[in-house]
Amino acid sequence: MVVTLIGLAIVVVASIFVTWPLLERSQVEEANEQSETSALHKEKNAALEAIREIDFDHRVGKISDEDHAALRADLETRALEALTALDEAAEPALRAVAGHATAQSGDDPAGFCSHCGTRFKRETRFCVGCGEKLPRSRNAGGRRRAHS
Repeated sequence: MVVTLIGLAIVVVASIFVTWPLLERSQVEEANEQSETSALHKEKNAALEAIREIDFDHRVGKISDEDHAALRADLETRALEALTALDEAAEPALRAVAGHATAQSGDDPAGFCSHCGTRFKRETRFCVGCGEKLPRSRNAGGRRRAHS
């Protein structure tokens, strides 16, 4: 009887050990996303390195102007596709971080400076990044001009 219970316990522990990774789906999916992102980074870096190499070869005279233009266009397309995919992969995480930061700070942003792109609050009159005068919103500061 004791031997049967020990055998049953060993079977239960072994089955839990074998099936545990399958139950942890989120970790597997996260690892797949990280490996996909890593592959995209490798693709981007490989394309950029190849662009540097063909530019050097063109300057040295190993590649004609026509071949250089065709190769560079193809490599730029590869690099841009990888960058676009990386941006799309990072966008949900960036939105979550941005939403969390805005919710924590309680800021009421009015927009971004058209000159340098720095974010500004509704009551701000000048950009902290470049000093340009910012457009005034209708309800800035809650002041209204009295009509007589």
